[in-house]
Amino acid sequence: MIQRPPALEKLLEILRSLPNVGPKMSERIAFHILRMPEDKIRDFIDILEASHAEVRPCPICGHWDDSSPCRVCQDPSRDKTVLCVVENSQDVQAVSRIKNFKGIYHVLGGTLSPLEGIGPDDLQITSLLKRLETEPIQEVILATNSDMEGESTAQYISKQILSVSAKIRGNGRPEGIKITRPAQGLPSGGELEYMDELTLTHAFDGRREFDRN
Repeated sequence: MIQRPPALEKLLEILRSLPNVGPKMSERIAFHILRMPEDKIRDFIDILEASHAEVRPCPICGHWDDSSPCRVCQDPSRDKTVLCVVENSQDVQAVSRIKNFKGIYHVLGGTLSPLEGIGPDDLQITSLLKRLETEPIQEVILATNSDMEGESTAQYISKQILSVSAKIRGNGRPEGIKITRPAQGLPSGGELEYMDELTLTHAFDGRREFDRN
């Protein structure tokens, strides 16, 4: 095999570290970049640098934005009583395609995965529970993916919410917090960010009380 130039090998290594980019895809992307005109490359580099410098997780909900707090948290038209919990910022974009959902969000930053060493302290769960204590949230939609990690994460969070809900009731909020899960329309093992608008709409419209058993 002909040895690649070190600079190209480094580029391929970086591309292969991206999600869902294997050896063949990394080569296609790399050679596409190499064929780009000089001015396009400069624009590409400038955009990467600006995005990396300016786009940050919202200090309230964790959604990535260049505003702090993010545009969703600043929007006075959002329903502050309904909170949708998702795994990542891409899922916020997916749920935002549902025209009749006007609630707010909380981004966990992943899911529980003991095999990968990801526990509760590695996710934005503590900040979620603090929000439930301080904000007028009446319903939490656990919209984690329907794979094994997403289901176990939803189960864990629901138990934590129950404790907060009991505490809230003891502090003069008798309604507590309703916990729901998107229902029909989401296939087992499906990832939220890849669902179409109609599927997501049916899933959220048909959401059910979360089964904690």
